[in-house]
Amino acid sequence: MDGAVFICDRDGRVIELETLGSGIPGLRAGTGAPFPMLFGTEPFGRALDLVNAVRRDGRVVDWPIEKSPRAVTGPVYVSGRAVAEGMILAAATEPAAVGRLHDALQRARPKLAMLLGPLAEPMASSDMGALFDEMTRLNSQLTTTQRQLAKANAELAASNAQKDQLLGMLAHDLRTPLHVIGGFAQLLRQRLEGSVEARDLAAIERIRESSLFMRHLIEDVLSMSALKAGRLQLAPRPADLGALVRRNAATNGILAHGRDVAIDCDVDDALPPALIDPPRIEQVMNNLLSNAVKFSNPGTRIRVAVTACPAGLCVTVTDHGPGIAPEEMERLFQPFSRSKAKVRSGDASVGLGLFICRSIVEAHGGRITVDSAPEQGATFRFEVPAAEV
Repeated sequence: MDGAVFICDRDGRVIELETLGSGIPGLRAGTGAPFPMLFGTEPFGRALDLVNAVRRDGRVVDWPIEKSPRAVTGPVYVSGRAVAEGMILAAATEPAAVGRLHDALQRARPKLAMLLGPLAEPMASSDMGALFDEMTRLNSQLTTTQRQLAKANAELAASNAQKDQLLGMLAHDLRTPLHVIGGFAQLLRQRLEGSVEARDLAAIERIRESSLFMRHLIEDVLSMSALKAGRLQLAPRPADLGALVRRNAATNGILAHGRDVAIDCDVDDALPPALIDPPRIEQVMNNLLSNAVKFSNPGTRIRVAVTACPAGLCVTVTDHGPGIAPEEMERLFQPFSRSKAKVRSGDASVGLGLFICRSIVEAHGGRITVDSAPEQGATFRFEVPAAEV
């Protein structure tokens, strides 16, 4: 029979060791060392739990411990009990081996066999009853905890649903007045141009820009609420993606002009129609271009291009801003993720825009990627399917 028997003090340090047969392959056997260290660093915690269990309960049978590094397939099974010196532990590469280890020690080490003997005997019925009672108590406690957890999860889900509903209602109610503010600010600027000072026109333009920024933010909040509730629905139809991108670039170009940034738009000729939900793709373009404007250095140009690609149609937005650090790239499209780069315009952000862009593009069956490096600007690229002609 292959195995090993250890006499340890109450702290689990090996006092005496007896190897049987080939012992335990890969076990770092030796006296004077703490028993858990014989198994290596990875299973140390499991072996330490065994020592504590013997001290606490007085007896443990077939406690499995994985070896590190593994010398044979499967764990080592350790049984132990408290003795006068501290504890006796018997290890074997298969379960229920304590009886055979005891028999193998009878002639060579009768004193050691006598200490090991109680482990080889069946557990007394009184001990079995106590063990059953303890397992019943733990099972009842676990069931109660599971019920409490289920109740807490249900209350949390209800609270989140109420929060999302309130957030959606507020965002929806704010969208209309902001649209009115932006429209009247633009009308006021057109009527007063040439009859008031430049600083007054700049103030009116700032009102329009701020209302536009808030409208974009509210659209993101509404989309986020719909995504969390699983209600983001698309109404795809054949549409002229090039015209949509040109129109969006012209709208954001007014905002860019006020910050000394230009937007160039390049659309390939004879592009097929795209199969898209135009308002949703408009939202993607608003987020990408508003980000590009916010981060662009003054005096630079943003390039927007629409081309054909194997997946259908491809849109790229390239800026000459501070770029994106490598450690930020992995979480860039996660909700509430914001770049540490300084925003040139000073506008704040809650970090929803790029997450919503990815969600909308992927809902179309496309994908969105970014190519960037610090101080090298950034290029965002997304693909959408072409409509069947």
